[in-house]
Amino acid sequence: MNTKIIYKQSGAVLFVGLMMLLVMSLIAITSMQGSTLEVRMAGNTRDSLVALQTAEAALKAGEELLDSGTLSLASFDSNGTDGLYDNADQELWKNIDWQDSNSRKYMAFVPDNVNSEPRFVIQYISETQNNLGSRDVRGYNQQQNSQTVQLFRVTARGTGGSDNTEVILQSVYGVDW
Repeated sequence: MNTKIIYKQSGAVLFVGLMMLLVMSLIAITSMQGSTLEVRMAGNTRDSLVALQTAEAALKAGEELLDSGTLSLASFDSNGTDGLYDNADQELWKNIDWQDSNSRKYMAFVPDNVNSEPRFVIQYISETQNNLGSRDVRGYNQQQNSQTVQLFRVTARGTGGSDNTEVILQSVYGVDW
């Protein structure tokens, strides 16, 4: 006896296979987008850290210039010749052109991945008296020494791989000239 069995196929396996392939493709695309975002975030963090480090180096250079004793108060004026300003503009760091010659370049080693050299300006604030005294065990002053101190605001700007990544740091620095 010869019987033929005829199977009728409806294509359900093909449909399920295509759906699984679609789901796996969506998972792969989502994970690739997440990885791309993480790479961008890591690059931006590196860029920000480079900008911070270059700004810190320029700030330190400004403080060392004040300590060097090569400057005088007559050098500080309102036009900021060579990055030295008087106290006419309280928000100087917002108003100056950092690419101009009215700021000083940090001339030491600068990484290759920095777009613009770090720069700094020094602004004279005022003169003050620093009252240094020694205290005995009970906290009473035994002697009082008064010292005239010149106060300066050092402002430094550093960039990363692009000028969009910018860090501006300030310190108030006292020098006994």
